[in-house]
Amino acid sequence: MGAAPPAMEVCSIELPWGVCTYSLKRSNRRSVGFLIGDNGLQISAPLRLPLNQLQGIIQTKSRWIQQRLKQWETRSSRTVQLSSLLDEGKPIPIRGEHYCLENLPPRSKALLNPWTKSIALPVFDNPLQRDKAIEKLLKTHAREVFVHMAATLKNRQGDANRLPDFSIHLSSPNSRWGSCNSKREVRLNWRLVHYPPRMIEYVIAHELAHLVEMNHSARFWAVVESLMPDYKEPHKLLSKMNPSEVPVL
Repeated sequence: MGAAPPAMEVCSIELPWGVCTYSLKRSNRRSVGFLIGDNGLQISAPLRLPLNQLQGIIQTKSRWIQQRLKQWETRSSRTVQLSSLLDEGKPIPIRGEHYCLENLPPRSKALLNPWTKSIALPVFDNPLQRDKAIEKLLKTHAREVFVHMAATLKNRQGDANRLPDFSIHLSSPNSRWGSCNSKREVRLNWRLVHYPPRMIEYVIAHELAHLVEMNHSARFWAVVESLMPDYKEPHKLLSKMNPSEVPVL
C-alpha cells in the first residue's frame, strides 16, 4: 500500500497570463474545487485524478482565476481587520461614519452612542476580551439597523407585490454578505453595519428578492430594482470588498 498523499502541497502552473502558484489538497471528492482567499489560490481535487488532467482543468479556468485574484488583491487594500483598528486606537466605521473610541473604567458597560458618534469601552486585561465586547455591541446595533431597514423595504412594495413574512438573523461568514433559505430566514453578515446605509440596504433588498425568486434571473433583478431602484452602484462597490473585514473609509 502506497503512502497517503500529503494533506496540502504547493504547486505551480504556467497559465496564459503568467505562472500561478496554488495550494493543492486531495481528498475523497468527485470534482475539482477552486477557492481564493488570504492564502491565494487553493484547489481541492479527487485523490485519483492524474496531475495532467488537473492541469487541463486549471487551464480552462485561467481567466476566472486571474480575475478573482485581482479582485481579492483589490479587496485586501480596501478593508482591514477590526482588531487592527482597535490596537491602533483608530476610529471604527459604523454605517459609513467614523466612531471614536472612549475608555471607561473596568467592568463598565460598553456603549455605542449614535448622537456623539462614539464607542465607549471599559479597559480590559487583554485584547481578546476587548474584541469580544465590541463585537457583541456591534452585533446588537447591526440587528436593530437591519430589522428597521428590512421593514422599510418591505413596505415599499404595493399590496399586489407584497413580500411574504420573513425573519432576520445575523451571520458571520467570511465570503458572503447574506443568504436566504426556503424557511424565509434572511441571514445578514453583521459586518455590514460598518458600511454606508445604501450598501446595507442593497444587501437586504437582494436577500428579500430571494423570498420570491430563489435565483438570479431577470425576474429576480426586477424585484431587487422594485425595492431599490439605484441598486447597481452599491452592488458594484460591495463586490470589491472583503466580507470578513472592516472597510477603509
